Amino acid sequence: MSSAETRFPAFWLRPVVAVLGLLYLALGIAGFLTPETADVGHETSRAVWIFSVTPLLNLVHTAVGVLGLLAATRRAGSIIYCWVLFVGFTGMTAYGILATALVNPEDPINLNWADNWLHGLTAIAGLVLGIVAARAVNRVAARSR
Repeated sequence: MSSAETRFPAFWLRPVVAVLGLLYLALGIAGFLTPETADVGHETSRAVWIFSVTPLLNLVHTAVGVLGLLAATRRAGSIIYCWVLFVGFTGMTAYGILATALVNPEDPINLNWADNWLHGLTAIAGLVLGIVAARAVNRVAARSR
């Protein structure tokens, strides 16, 4: 292990978190720029590419993006962000699967299967990144003892 890796374990984590943050920020802003975003209810025609848009979902995506960019400034913040992604998007995926399967016309979030896949893969990425980064930090801490 090089001296840079010893001083800064999981040096790759901050750029990965920044990219995740940028992706979600772009998706959230694009959602706000979509016409008829203020409508509520299950309507598949309101979408950015294949992802549905509503004010609440756009706000969540924008907040996740901004928090990702802020978390990318520090290693500890990036690790915490990964765990928050895992927990938050696991819940969003569970809700999305139920909302999509039941097709509730009063659904305020208007999730579709593409959103469910995006949120599920983000939850998995958060879990994997959080575990790998935490192990790298623990390994370096154990060596320094």
